Amino acid sequence: MSHAIANRYVSALAEVVAENDSGITVERALQQLDAFASLLDESPQLANVLKSPAVQPADKQALVEEIGERIGLSKLIRNFLHVVVEHRRIVLFDELLEGFRLWLDEYRNRVQIEVRVATGIGEDNKTVLEQRFKQLTGKDVQATYIMDSAVLGGSIVRIGSTVYDGSVRSALSSLATSMGGEL
Repeated sequence: MSHAIANRYVSALAEVVAENDSGITVERALQQLDAFASLLDESPQLANVLKSPAVQPADKQALVEEIGERIGLSKLIRNFLHVVVEHRRIVLFDELLEGFRLWLDEYRNRVQIEVRVATGIGEDNKTVLEQRFKQLTGKDVQATYIMDSAVLGGSIVRIGSTVYDGSVRSALSSLATSMGGEL
């Protein structure tokens, strides 16, 4: 249920931000939302005040306005935050932010991939890997590389919920299974 609610807010924000005359780029909107999320993470007191039903809505709005001006949030993003706070959806802010990131990737025809490798990977190999996944997905690839000694060798690539396991550990496990044993 909360995911559906978050998606409605994200859709509304995305529609407004994507307009040519919104006064803010989609990337800048994400930066500003990230900045506000950082404040919420760094200040549990702020998050508690904005979530608390005991604090008057007008006080919350004034706080959001003051913070927004102080950290340089655009009027559009401040207005969005006002709506989120007014409708007591600040508890969903992490979902809103993640939803906006996903929307932005779709808007830019981009896909995020996570690549787990045992050791460092050279730039040439990164380029080859990213080109392969660009061909596979038909989208621009933005890769995050993570060192993971459990991989042993090769790589494990995650795109959303899909995993492409080209690790040595996976190959050895498959071999052991086909031979009737365990790794």
